[in-house]
Amino acid sequence: MAAYIIQMHENLLQTYIPVKSMDVEVAYVGDEEGTDVYLGVAGTHGEVYRYLFYVSSGSEAAGNSHVIRNLNVSCEICELRIISNCSVPNHLVIRIYCRSGQGQLIGVLSEQQMMKLAD
Repeated sequence: MAAYIIQMHENLLQTYIPVKSMDVEVAYVGDEEGTDVYLGVAGTHGEVYRYLFYVSSGSEAAGNSHVIRNLNVSCEICELRIISNCSVPNHLVIRIYCRSGQGQLIGVLSEQQMMKLAD
């Protein structure tokens, strides 16, 4: 099982432009059949979002990745959780596309950058 947990809020990127929405892309790069993925966001007032989907290593590009678009980001600190049921290391590639209130892309977080934020 793999779990990624990151605190998200408007000042996640520490820029003068606040993050107002995110697109989260989860891609499967493992050699196995695939995995179920849970993506959830919880704040102080309870669960905000919950998505459950399957990504696989099939030859079809549509099965290899899943994008959840327009997740709202507020000034309240929320916890973004991405959990898979696969035990093979490095089986997922995750990218978070951070957008301004006008929908402009202001930054992309890869797994490596998320780990640096966690340190």
